[in-house]
Amino acid sequence: MVEFCEKTEAQFQQLVSRYPADQRKAALLPTLWLAQEEWGWLSPEVMRYVAERIGCTPAHVFGVATFYTMFLTTKPGEHLLEVCTSVSCCMTGGRETLAALCDKLGIEPGETTPDGKFTVRAAECLGSCDTSPMMQVDNDVYVENLTDGKLDSLISELRDKPWGQRTQLASFTAAGERRL
Repeated sequence: MVEFCEKTEAQFQQLVSRYPADQRKAALLPTLWLAQEEWGWLSPEVMRYVAERIGCTPAHVFGVATFYTMFLTTKPGEHLLEVCTSVSCCMTGGRETLAALCDKLGIEPGETTPDGKFTVRAAECLGSCDTSPMMQVDNDVYVENLTDGKLDSLISELRDKPWGQRTQLASFTAAGERRL
């Protein structure tokens, strides 16, 4: 049975308290984010649970979850690697970086490695155009000014880190921090 853990349930209660009871559906996006943080992806069972908690249909939740690319409706590997392929990154090697990463891991964009460690996806603008090409790791860490060597280091560092330690990368800058 799917249920939020105690901590996530408290976050959910705080979140929905911001909305009138008859407009609880307005909390759908942040509730989906909480659910994805809890379970790593939005399975059909999780989407039904969210629908029940928010007070809308599972079809509505599915429609929202599949509209936004930040929501994962298929189970990813332990580490989600999203390479930016928007214009700025493409002009500085974003597509080539995506291809090189996929070659190193032996998969195509959108696939997961056979060992379940890595899922690679192309991403639209991640807002780091001045440090392109770049990628986002596990919806948290930005790895900027990508090179072949940085890809090798990143794969090596992540290979031994389980999902719960995903934001503790020693060699790379966390999202929000800026180097001058």
